[in-house]
Amino acid sequence: MNATSSPNKFPKTLNLPYQLGIYLAANAVQDACVVVDGLNCVMPKIDFLAGNHDLYSTLLSPGGRHRVVCTMSGPLPQRNNPEKHLSGLLQSVADSGYFKVLLLTGLPFLKLAGMDYEGIAAGVAGVPAADVPARSMDADWLEGYALALDALARALPAGKAKKRKRSVALVGYLMDRNERDHAANIAELRELLNLCGLELACVFPDGGNFGGLARALEAEVVVSLPYGRRAAARLAAASGAKLVETGLPMGLKGTSLWLENVRRAAGLKGGLPRAVKALEKRAAVALAPALELLAHRNILFTGDPHLFAAFSAYAAELCMRVTAAVINSGPRPLGTARVPELLLFSPDTAEAAAAIRELDEYMRPALAVGNSFTITEGIAPALPFTELGFPAYGHHCLSDEPFFGYGGALTLAGRVLNALRSGQAPAHAGE
Repeated sequence: MNATSSPNKFPKTLNLPYQLGIYLAANAVQDACVVVDGLNCVMPKIDFLAGNHDLYSTLLSPGGRHRVVCTMSGPLPQRNNPEKHLSGLLQSVADSGYFKVLLLTGLPFLKLAGMDYEGIAAGVAGVPAADVPARSMDADWLEGYALALDALARALPAGKAKKRKRSVALVGYLMDRNERDHAANIAELRELLNLCGLELACVFPDGGNFGGLARALEAEVVVSLPYGRRAAARLAAASGAKLVETGLPMGLKGTSLWLENVRRAAGLKGGLPRAVKALEKRAAVALAPALELLAHRNILFTGDPHLFAAFSAYAAELCMRVTAAVINSGPRPLGTARVPELLLFSPDTAEAAAAIRELDEYMRPALAVGNSFTITEGIAPALPFTELGFPAYGHHCLSDEPFFGYGGALTLAGRVLNALRSGQAPAHAGE
């Protein structure tokens, strides 16, 4: 035995850190910068995202103009007047001219030491700045993302914006990368809303700049998506818009119900327009030949709870069922009527793999759909695999590959079908 190795194996919990959620939000706003008050242990978390999951990430810069900045502050020794030092650093970042919005957060031990991050952010001149609560000890990546979106909403300029008639803002979209899957999702939803008589004024966030987020205040309806409920409520209250909470528009039925909810919130009466129904029918016809090959297959899902709820409903449309789900977050309501036979929140990866192996023949999955950890952490290395959600290290989208809307229903079903027909796990399964 190696004298430097530990005789005990530490469990590897399937969850993601709070700061990573903040980085995801900053990655989705191209002129945002995050300043983290703490040691440089916060920096390696960027590797989950930049260059691995998102080929087009700009969080890290070859020229050193990184969009995540670490103060290197530790618990001991403390500087004299650390708040003054942090205020000066934050102001120098604002004065650099490279960024249009700043997010300030810190590690919990510094917050406990009395650092006033809210006040420090409020004192920045020249560039909007807002604090994101220092909650990495008790919150996960989804809360980090949601609270960062709320901070971005707080940083928007005050004042009433002129409303755009029959316009919609989608707030709380999980823009986890700047590749063509998300660009295609947004284009798909924009087209469908247009056919419904609605204008998509803003997706909050959409990979664009901070100034574009202000268009959310021009919308008559704020659609609250699951990843940003707090920001959606804040923006609706600020603008006086109608607020409607929805799930994710995945699958044929899921997309149609989502469009009906948004139309109803916008005060539009009657069913979906003929052009929308025609698109739904065309997608259903295209899917029909695949149903016989997909029907009655069991699925293992790995990923976040909101994507699980949407995908589980779509799987039922395909006559498939999710019998096992490994959720990479803390416990949350799933928003689905049917709970899989095996449901694990933030499990130890080895225990999750063992639980899946122990499923009886009737419940055992025929394929896995979810994030990269399905394979890299040995949860189901031998199953045919369709990569979906965050992180996705093995499947990148350089051309349009939506997974929302009717177009996304076809794309996703095709990917699942091809994984099943190949009958093989991905090449990196044994790595």
